[in-house]
Order: sequence, then structure tokens, then C-alpha cells
Amino acid sequence: MKSFSLLDFLSLSKKKFFRAPQWQFKLAIRIFLGFVVLYFLVAFLFLGIGGYYLLKKQNPETDPIFLINSFLGLYFAVDLLIRYFFQAIPVTEVKALLLLPITKRGIVRGVLLRSLGSIFNAVPLVVLLPFCIVHSIENGMTYSVWIWFLSIICLYLSANYLTFLINKSNKIAAVFLGVFTIGYFLDYFFSFSISHYFGMGLEFIYTNLYWAAVPVVILSTSILLADKFLRRQLFLDKGLSKKKERIIGSNLDFFDRWERMGFFLKNDLRLIIRNIRARQVVLMGVLFLFYGLFFFTQDQYSEMPSMLVFAGLFITGGFMITFGQYVPAWDSEYYSFLMCQNLSYRKYLKSKLYLMMFSVIVSSILSLPYLFFGPKVMLIIGASGVFNFGFGSVITLYSGAFNTNPIKLNIKAKAFENTQNFSFIQLLFVLPKLILPLLVFYLPYAFFGFYAGLLGLAVVGLLGLIFQKQLLNLIVKTYQKKKYQTIGSFNKLVS
Repeated sequence: MKSFSLLDFLSLSKKKFFRAPQWQFKLAIRIFLGFVVLYFLVAFLFLGIGGYYLLKKQNPETDPIFLINSFLGLYFAVDLLIRYFFQAIPVTEVKALLLLPITKRGIVRGVLLRSLGSIFNAVPLVVLLPFCIVHSIENGMTYSVWIWFLSIICLYLSANYLTFLINKSNKIAAVFLGVFTIGYFLDYFFSFSISHYFGMGLEFIYTNLYWAAVPVVILSTSILLADKFLRRQLFLDKGLSKKKERIIGSNLDFFDRWERMGFFLKNDLRLIIRNIRARQVVLMGVLFLFYGLFFFTQDQYSEMPSMLVFAGLFITGGFMITFGQYVPAWDSEYYSFLMCQNLSYRKYLKSKLYLMMFSVIVSSILSLPYLFFGPKVMLIIGASGVFNFGFGSVITLYSGAFNTNPIKLNIKAKAFENTQNFSFIQLLFVLPKLILPLLVFYLPYAFFGFYAGLLGLAVVGLLGLIFQKQLLNLIVKTYQKKKYQTIGSFNKLVS
């Protein structure tokens, strides 16, 4: 059996990239994203250099490492959550490799090594390495600082390998989500901070160096778990054995009463139920329900009503924003087939609009626990919900006419990593989706007060409902005008 090295993996990835269609466009996107990443890495570098002096200035009697330890637990939790949505797992094309005389161990090791090249793994090096250098210059070279640094790196790399398990197993992901949720409520309601005890553990490693073996054990365990998990997936016939099972999403007869429009609604719901990319986008929309916890719990935002309205827009429109911005790209693989059928373009678009409007209703109902923060907060959420229901959904549907980048649903990439649907036009449409409602609120608020601003939001939403027929006619004409351009772009997916 041939030994397959990391260089072999990189060579195959390079060939795959440059042989793919539209590789020039993808290269331009990567260059642009590379400059963005470089900008942030330089910013983090300066943060690492100046972080020591900033912390020392604020607390001259305390070792800055102790201050960093106090919030590293929360940072690791947020990092793991971000990795789940954004970190790409390099496990593509393994079936082709299984047909070659290459050991499974070599394939898995190559995948695990390639994952170390993630930009997420560069953050602690860029921030903590210069911090430790400055700390050593100011206080003298000590082993404790560098043992602490290596321990943080071990824990960070452990998160990298745990991402494999969380991404590929819904049960493990549910366990981590449950732990994060319990930890948040323990901290908020009972003042029992898991992050605090995590920081105490890091302080113990800093002052008792022999305990640095614990992060090494954690890293070794996470590597072994990821290695064992990936090896279990390396079978050509995995998941192909015959078994009787119920087809999920098959019993949606309730929508038949809406005839053609019901047919489109059932297609969208089946897409959400069955496809992992759609489910991840919907999950991101669900997470926006908790967006208000960052604003409604902070006293400084109580004097910034525009920020509270901003939170209300995300709470009630999370699904609308995340799922709706990819309309009609969700149907890109069979869009040509739909367009050559005797189907009403208006009913097709109306089904998308109704789905987004229904999601606003569901999100508004699920936001009722925010009553805990008082009736003023619920008024903000209610007014934002009315705006999203009547007008925000229309804006989102209209922006889809300019979304001509396809989505390939059967790829095993992260929902937010695939550049096939990257569109600067969509980024431009974020402005009216977010800035317009803030202007609608702020103008009456500046002249007549807070409740006038909320009334302005609700009135614009109601006007969107009243003139929905006329607005939908305009949207249909726009989609029809760009119909063949969209079909041509979507057809590149299968060409």
C-alpha cells in the first residue's frame, strides 16, 4: 500500500482547483478573502503586542495572564460555535482515494493534517505568541509563560479536531449545544460561571507546570477520537445497505389545498428537512432568536433604541434573512426544468414569499420569552416583526432576482463556506434590508419620540401588506426580465 503524504493531498487539491470551471472567478474571490484575512491577522498581531501593556495599565498589580485566563473559557466556546458553521472540513474526494492502493490510515492522517491549515488555528499564534514574547521581555524568560502558551495551543487544536465530530454527528453536536445552553443559564440565573472555573484551571497550569500534561492528554484524545471516527466513514458501501425506512417529508398533504403554490411550498419544506446545507442555514436563523440576549441584557443599549430595533429585526427575521437571500438559488439544480413547465411564475414566487412571512410569524411567537425584559422590548420585537412580515420579506424576495449564483446541494461543504453562491450583489442588498428599517424607525423617533418610531415601522409593514399585490407584480416582472440570465448561470452548475 502506498504512503500518501500531505504534499500529495495538496497536489491533488491544486489540480482540482485549477481544472474546475470558473476557476479564475474563484481565484479572484480567494485573493479578496485573503486580503481580508491578512488585514485581520495584522490587527490581531498588533493586539497581541499591545495587549500586554493595555492589561498591565488597567491592572498594574495583576499578571496579565491571569486576566486573559478569566475569559478564555468563553472564547473557546464561541470559537467552537464559529468553527461549526464556518470551518471547512477537508474530507472531499475520499471515495476516489479508496480505490487506489493507499492505506486508510494515510488518508485520515492527510485529512487531519490538512485541517491544521485552517485560518482559525492561526489566531492564537498571531495573538498569544507576540504577547508571550513581550511578557518574557518585561518580566524575564520563564518556563511558566511558554508552558502556558503551549497548553493553550493544545486546547485550541483539540477544538479543531472536535469540529470533525460535531460536524459529522448530530448527536454529538446536540450534546455540545446542550452543554453551552446549560452553561449560559447557570451563569445568567445562578452566577455559576463555567468559564470562571476554566480560567482557574489555566491559572493552575501556569503556576503548577506539571499539570500541563492535561491539555496534551486532551489533544491526544481528540486526535484519536477524530481518527477513529473518520476511519469508520471510509467505506465505499457505507450507507448503501438496503433497509426499510420512512421517507422524511413525504406526508405534507396539508398543502395540497393550495394546488400549485402548495406544490412549491412542499418542495421548499422537503429541501429544509432533507438537505444538510438548508438545515444549517435554518439553524443559523434559529440562533438569531437569541440575538436579543446580547442587547437586552446590557444597560448601555437601553439608551440606544436603534440598536434594540436592530436586534428586533434579526430576532423576527433570522430565517427570512438567511434562507430567503438564496432564493431562487436553492432550486438552481432543477431551475431549468421548472421554467419549462406549465407553472405560474407568480405562484412560484408567492410561495417563497409566504414561506418567509410564515417564518416571521413563528419567530415572533418563539420570541415571547423576551417578555421577561419588559413590555417595551416586546413592542420593539412586535414592530420589527410587522415590518419584516409586510415589507422585509418583499425586499428579500426582490433581491433574489439578482442572485444568479447557483448552489450545489449535494456537496459536503459547510453551508457558509461554499463560494459558489458568493455574490457582491447580495451583499449590496443587505443595506436596504437592515438600514432601511432603521431609517424608518429613526426619522419619526428623532422628531416625535420612541413610540412614534415603532409606529413608523409597523405602518411601513402594513403598507407592504396592503400593496403586496402591486409589489409582487413588480417582482414577477423583474424575475421574468432576468429569467434567461438566471437559467444560463444556473446551468453552469452542471456543465
